[in-house]
Amino acid sequence: MSARLSPGVFLGRSLRTATVGDLTMADVRYTSGAARHHHERAYFCLIRCGAYSETFGRRTRECRPGLVVFHPPGESHAQTLRTPTADALNVELGPPWLSRMHEHGVPLDQPFESDEPELARMAGLLLRHVRRGGEPGLAVESLTAEILARVGGAATPRDRQMPGWLRGVRDLVDAAPGEPPSLAAIAGAVGVHPVYLAQTFRRFCGCSLGEYARRQRLERARRLVAAGHVPLAQIAAAAGFADQSHFTRTFKRFTGVTPRYYRTFLAFKTGRGRGH
Repeated sequence: MSARLSPGVFLGRSLRTATVGDLTMADVRYTSGAARHHHERAYFCLIRCGAYSETFGRRTRECRPGLVVFHPPGESHAQTLRTPTADALNVELGPPWLSRMHEHGVPLDQPFESDEPELARMAGLLLRHVRRGGEPGLAVESLTAEILARVGGAATPRDRQMPGWLRGVRDLVDAAPGEPPSLAAIAGAVGVHPVYLAQTFRRFCGCSLGEYARRQRLERARRLVAAGHVPLAQIAAAAGFADQSHFTRTFKRFTGVTPRYYRTFLAFKTGRGRGH
């Protein structure tokens, strides 16, 4: 008999959770094994630390740090801990994600596991978004699309030259005053599939679409901070940050200093006096 877990429910203790559209992300710590159970919705996980064995069907996999595992909806599995605790990031997919992948020729109906470093790196970036909170949905959506494309074995775009619509994508992101549009909205505007968009953007731009949008948003905010006359709280709101504190943390990661220090330093350097 396999126990059924409802959407958003994971065994173990959730250290942090976040929801972005139809995605539910949970950083979970397991302190004991789990009897046979299944989840209503598909999800993939990144094993962060610790180890456990997992039986599914007639197979057993050894789950260790760096392994990414995909569980299709309804897959029955059980776990036995090999270490006192184990931590994993679980990313649960709402039905629209499975439909979107099916449209792209990737049905996502089979179990999958991989210790490919790049796949683990991308999943690790999702963990950062869970920990930070308040990050734009586009950052999470574009990474998830790329991860699922790899999970499902989607073909890598083979365009030799940057397609014209990709410039339209950058124009849309550049024109967004605050938080950028969703991945689906951008894809619809330029007439391509969201997953193909995410894959193609990385191929020609060298980063995820979400990372590009984050850099552009922070660069716009940096210029406003440098201007010296717009209050920092107003800049934070205009740039789509949850609050000034979130803006300050993100700005410091981007520049190495806080917005207030950056403004004061520039004011001193240019002789404008103290900043706001």
